[in-house]
Amino acid sequence: MDKRRLPLVVRLIPLFALVWVSAFSYRYLDDLARHRSGTMSIRLFEELTGVATALVIVPIVVEVSRRVRWARADWPRAALAHLGGAVLYTVLHTTLMALSRAALAPLVGLGPYDYGNMLWRYPMEASNDFVTYAVACALVYYIAREERARKAEVAAVELRAQLAQATLENLRLQLQPHFLFNALNAISSVMYEDVGRADAMLARLSEFLRVVLASDVQQVPLADELDVERMYLDVMTARLEHALRFDVRVEPAAREAVVPFLVLQPLLENAIRHGMAGERERIAITVDVARELDTTVISVADDGVGLRGGGLRRGHGIANVESRLHALYDGGASLSIVDAAAGGTCVTLRFPFAVAPAGAA
Repeated sequence: MDKRRLPLVVRLIPLFALVWVSAFSYRYLDDLARHRSGTMSIRLFEELTGVATALVIVPIVVEVSRRVRWARADWPRAALAHLGGAVLYTVLHTTLMALSRAALAPLVGLGPYDYGNMLWRYPMEASNDFVTYAVACALVYYIAREERARKAEVAAVELRAQLAQATLENLRLQLQPHFLFNALNAISSVMYEDVGRADAMLARLSEFLRVVLASDVQQVPLADELDVERMYLDVMTARLEHALRFDVRVEPAAREAVVPFLVLQPLLENAIRHGMAGERERIAITVDVARELDTTVISVADDGVGLRGGGLRRGHGIANVESRLHALYDGGASLSIVDAAAGGTCVTLRFPFAVAPAGAA
């Protein structure tokens, strides 16, 4: 059981148990030092009843501490309230000890119990009770402060999660119309040249949008992401026909990875648009997925004109991917764009490796 969910009175039991052991040790060892033998039973009885009766009335300490906040600006009022609480506590404690010991001592074989003159007993016990009250109050204040800090931390974590989710959803809503605009623009470019190809592109686009718009998740298994991206490439293949070649290579260790949904689409779109700039008529795109320790690494490489021919490709799509990676992984992911070794451009994503929960779609 989480200790933070236990009633505060229960959490104070170890403190009072420590007081009992300490008080008993002090009184019994004092007896031994004074050569008083046979006092173990009475000392155990006295200190046990003292702690037990204190626990009965400790809710007074808790209640006063909860009702009275100790603030610098209002400390006289708080001090007065605690003084009243301490007086009430010691009066009740001493009275309960006198009654319980008188009733229980004969029952446990100790005979009649003599508590002495109560006129002096009350101030005598008050000297100890005030210290106990102060320590208990300090502990109550400390626990209350820790609980407030914990609740504030939980609230902050929940707020950050909600903000991250809202950010991701906003980025997704930005990405979908951006892609749709580009796809319709591509269809319009071939509509008057080849109606059949335009019709095929519309059919594939419809299937792609049906899958994309039906999903409300931010991360999906790698296989699902690749299936969606193949739908997108079907749209582009209908336009480019044999000018587009696409290949995917996934290391066995990375097959179970989960990835941000639609994270590859802007990269593929960039590769096609910028890689085929100028007089370029064909392009080959390769997606490599690997796992490096606890990191998923996805590279999208093309054999197009490269950065020098197309400039730094950090338009809307790339900016969207970078923002989503930051929102999902809070600085634990990266995106880099470099010239590929064999020509063209290579975009590499790195983010923490994770697998889909069992039973996840």
